[in-house]
Amino acid sequence: MLINALTVDLEDWYHICGTEDNTIPSKWVEYESRVTRNTDKVLSLLMQHDAKATFFVLGCIAEKEPDLIRTIHRQGHEIAIHGYYHQRLFELSRDDFEEDVKKSIAVVEAITGEKVFGYRAPEWSIRNNTLWALGVLRKLGIKYDSSMVPLTRMGGRGFERHPHKIKTNHGDIWEFPLTTMRCLWENLPFTGGLPLRIAPYWYTVSKLKWMNKMGRPGLVYVHPWEFDDEHPEIELPLSRRFMHYFRVSATRPKLEGLLKHIKFGPMKEVLGGSL
Repeated sequence: MLINALTVDLEDWYHICGTEDNTIPSKWVEYESRVTRNTDKVLSLLMQHDAKATFFVLGCIAEKEPDLIRTIHRQGHEIAIHGYYHQRLFELSRDDFEEDVKKSIAVVEAITGEKVFGYRAPEWSIRNNTLWALGVLRKLGIKYDSSMVPLTRMGGRGFERHPHKIKTNHGDIWEFPLTTMRCLWENLPFTGGLPLRIAPYWYTVSKLKWMNKMGRPGLVYVHPWEFDDEHPEIELPLSRRFMHYFRVSATRPKLEGLLKHIKFGPMKEVLGGSL
C-alpha cells in the first residue's frame, strides 16, 4: 500500500503570519505557551494508531522546549525545520533566510544528534519570487522542501502538483507540494489546516485513496493548536480569524478517521531511497 506523508507544523497558538503585533518575537513572552500540552495530544493519537509523522519544528520552540523535541524524536518521528521565528520568506533577505535556516538546523541537530533533511516555509511561502530559497536550502544540506502550493493566490498556479525534483546551483532538491484537488480552473487544498476542517471527510478519504491508486502519495498536515479548543483568542483581521479559529474542533476526529483508513509515514519514508 502506498504511504502518504503525515506532517505536523510545530508552532504555538500565537504564531500567526500576516499580523503585525503577533509576528514580533519579543511580544510572545506575554502569551501562555501551550505547545507542549497540545503536541502531547497529537503524539498520543499517533501512538494509538502506530503512525509516524514528520514534525516541522520552529527553531525558537526547539531552543525553548528541547525535552519536547527529544520526546518526539524518541517516539520515532522525523524532525525537520519550519524556520526559526515563523517568518515568511518574502519578509526576509537571502542572507537573513540563510542565517535563519542555519540557526534552526543547529538547534535541532544539537538536540537529536541526527541530520536534518527537510524544510517547510511558514505559510507555504516559497512562491515564484522566492524560488531562490531552494538553492540556499540545498547549499545547507537540506534534501527536500515542502513549501509550495499550486494555487493562484499563493503565486504558484504553475507549480507541479506532485512530488518532483528541482535543480539548483547546489544540486537537486525534492519538492513535496501541498496536496490539492482540481476544481474548474483552480487547484484547491483539502488535506490540512482550514481546508481539512471544512472539506467533507468522505471526500478527503476517497480522494486520497484515488490518488494512491494512481501511484501518487498525498500530504496531510495539522498544527498542535488545532487540538486545543480552549486556546486563547486574540484580535485578528477577519480573514485570519476565520482561518485560525473556524471549526478547530473538527481537526482531531478527521485525523483519527484518516489514521484508520489511510496509510501514513514521515516525509523521508515517503520519498524513500530518493533522498
